[in-house]
Amino acid sequence: MKKVNFQSYKAILLLGGIAFFASCSDDVNTIGTDIIGDGNFETERVEFEVYAYNRNLTGVQTNGLPLYQLGVYNDPIYGRSEASIVSQLSLTNTRPVFGASTQQREDEYANDNDPKTTPENETVTKVYLNIPFFGNVADGETENNDSGTPVARKYDLDSIYGSKTAEFHFKVEELTYYLRDLDPSSGFQEQQEYFSDKDFSSNTGMVLRDTIVKISNLEELIYKEDDPDTPDEDESQEVETRLSPRIRVELEPAYFQQILDKEGSSELMSNNNFKEFIKGLRFSASGFSDDALMLLDWNNANVEVEYEYDRVDTANDNKIIKGSSSFTLSLAAFSTDASSGARTRRNNVANRIINEPYPAEIDEQLDNGANASRLYLKGGAGTVAELRLFDPKGSSEVLDGYKKRGWIINEANLTFYVDREKLDAYPEVREPSRIYVYNMDNDSIIADVELDYTVNQDKDLSRQIYGGILKKEDDKGISYKIRLTEHVDRILNKNSTNVRLGLTLTANINNTRNISARGNVQDSVLVAPEASVITPLSTVLYGNNVGEEDKDKRLKLEIFYTEVE
Repeated sequence: MKKVNFQSYKAILLLGGIAFFASCSDDVNTIGTDIIGDGNFETERVEFEVYAYNRNLTGVQTNGLPLYQLGVYNDPIYGRSEASIVSQLSLTNTRPVFGASTQQREDEYANDNDPKTTPENETVTKVYLNIPFFGNVADGETENNDSGTPVARKYDLDSIYGSKTAEFHFKVEELTYYLRDLDPSSGFQEQQEYFSDKDFSSNTGMVLRDTIVKISNLEELIYKEDDPDTPDEDESQEVETRLSPRIRVELEPAYFQQILDKEGSSELMSNNNFKEFIKGLRFSASGFSDDALMLLDWNNANVEVEYEYDRVDTANDNKIIKGSSSFTLSLAAFSTDASSGARTRRNNVANRIINEPYPAEIDEQLDNGANASRLYLKGGAGTVAELRLFDPKGSSEVLDGYKKRGWIINEANLTFYVDREKLDAYPEVREPSRIYVYNMDNDSIIADVELDYTVNQDKDLSRQIYGGILKKEDDKGISYKIRLTEHVDRILNKNSTNVRLGLTLTANINNTRNISARGNVQDSVLVAPEASVITPLSTVLYGNNVGEEDKDKRLKLEIFYTEVE
């Protein structure tokens, strides 16, 4: 035990308080309330039990995600997962005018026989689906080679798990199921939730594309059309548009013709009407040459519709000639305001994520009510761990004995050790770089996450005080440390509820949104972090109930505190 003179401690605290006040003045008063009068301080370290239970997620909410998964991921420990997508479409402009005239003006031709109002007979010619990957232009890549000829630049794709050159069978189908916005069971007051276990495969109509696609890290180059009026130039060799790597395929034009045929009708007056008329599309992938799971930039995905129409050439004796134009349908789940960051819903998009049965040694450890020796964490519609600090479920005996002791909580940590024996048996395992603890009882985040002001746009550099970052030795994961200092202080000194904590993976520490989840245990409500659903990775950690040989890796709550004598 170490004793600290109060006057010295007060000077140190004052300097620290000035620095802390610059970032968060409200919390200085909170800390200061525990320092009263003269005397000596004693600093101590104490350990408490952490009871951990493995929970299986049978489904997670997937509408409203920031990105969507398509393909196959073969986890060497947990097994195979497959992901497909259903998505609504929306008009980028409601009440669209196709061609040069409104439908009303075209209809007037029947009465006035004015050539300027000749029916335009709009006809779809080409339809392209665009679903971008995430990535950036690789270093050193240029738009032209040494001779000046355009070249497709290479990208570093950071959103594909598995093979980045795999071929697969890609299928796009008409969706016949209406994805409503509001839940009728709530009296249409709450958002309708669509879960990962919902199967839409029987709610399909016309096949719009059925083809083989190969993943590529090269740009898509769209060339200009050659202008016949410039015989000395070949514009077809000039690049008009450079598209980042993506899934880009043609779709069946006949399906989209029905949109042009509804020009001026109520079906195109609003997106609500349009989504009842065109319910959406279903996307699936199978027959992979090598396993690959693609995390797709869905909020920049769209459908481009090109069409021709008849128009009057008034400079050439009112001759009817062909004009051309295009319009875009958005697939985006939401749009984000650049200034406020607020999200506005555009389309309902949902992932179906299906896991094959887990190996028996994992399955028997899920939802068995036992304080676990190993914690099985898997992203997607996978698994989480439920944590209870101080006491097991239904008890507060230990906690009640330590409340209101007046401890100044200097630091409180949870350290999770990686089961290297398990992971080393599967050297191809890709370890998650970060884990995350969240409030499992309600839709709120842990105070230590909220108060960590080391927020950075780079998710790997953000909230480093809170932690959860994988510590490595010899390029292998050893442990994760999470700081829960403020959370523990509020429990011990401010009578906050000792809520259930959830432990999971996170693909983005800056995304703290929780979503609904379903589990096998019916007596409790589950939530899951959105950022855990969008990663397919997994790991195995030591729990609390370990054998003597692993006691140095046992999960525990470690508290450093100062006590006034």
